[in-house]
Amino acid sequence: MTDKFRVKIVGIVFEPKSRKILVGKNFGDKKYTFLDGELNFKEELDKSLKKVAKEKTGYKIHNLGSIYAKNKVKGKKEILELYFLCEATEGKEKKGKRVEELKWIKPKDAEKELKEKLPTRLKEYVFGLE
Repeated sequence: MTDKFRVKIVGIVFEPKSRKILVGKNFGDKKYTFLDGELNFKEELDKSLKKVAKEKTGYKIHNLGSIYAKNKVKGKKEILELYFLCEATEGKEKKGKRVEELKWIKPKDAEKELKEKLPTRLKEYVFGLE
């Protein structure tokens, strides 16, 4: 048996002029999430993050760096979530095929919009963007 885990990349897309972050909701989902996707095997992390952003939002992004990581165990699956601060640099907002809605929110409204409590360090970072 080999130990395997999935790597989920999460982009917190920030717009410095408006001081807002982008959240989205996929069809069938009940809540909003930060931009996320699975890191593909043998694909460079930054390239994968940019591809996910373009496909889901229509924006080209600039990855400003990692800001948080967490390890989640769900049943027999282990998931490593890597969070990155990103800036939308080019393009027009265009929902991806599986995306029902995109919405710009104030960072302090993140927990309310995501309908979940953020880990303390991530919450402090996100709230500090305002």
